[in-house]
Amino acid sequence: MIDRILARDSDAVQEVVTPLSKPAERMHNVAERLRTGRLAEEYFLAHSQAIASVAPTLILDHRALARGYDFGIRERDGIAIEVKGLKQKRGGIAFTDREWPEAKVRRGDFWLVVVGNIDTNPIARLIPDPATSLNAECRYQTTIAASWRAMVAVA
Repeated sequence: MIDRILARDSDAVQEVVTPLSKPAERMHNVAERLRTGRLAEEYFLAHSQAIASVAPTLILDHRALARGYDFGIRERDGIAIEVKGLKQKRGGIAFTDREWPEAKVRRGDFWLVVVGNIDTNPIARLIPDPATSLNAECRYQTTIAASWRAMVAVA
């Protein structure tokens, strides 16, 4: 394949190089998804009583712990809450390979909160045991990423 690319074979360039030259569009999508997710989490934190009958003071923030869910509940150790956001009232949501297995193991103790219409008039839906009630499709993908490293000293 490399020899074909170096020989300027247009089919090889189209197959390999062209897809790699389109990161800007993907980055915008990632940034927008992060923004939508953050807004949904903030909405949940402010409205947890109405959404899940849990006082905001009882919500434990686990977002930085990489546990496969965003929040827990003080005094109810087994409950895991994952929050997803949608720009519209309906649409697709993505689970990481840490979140979906966690939902499958915890079953009724895993609550999914989907906050839709996030920019204008948010509305939330609580889905207990999403592994049973949602039909999620697993898709495997290979990703090529550049990684840059530099040596530094602070003293």
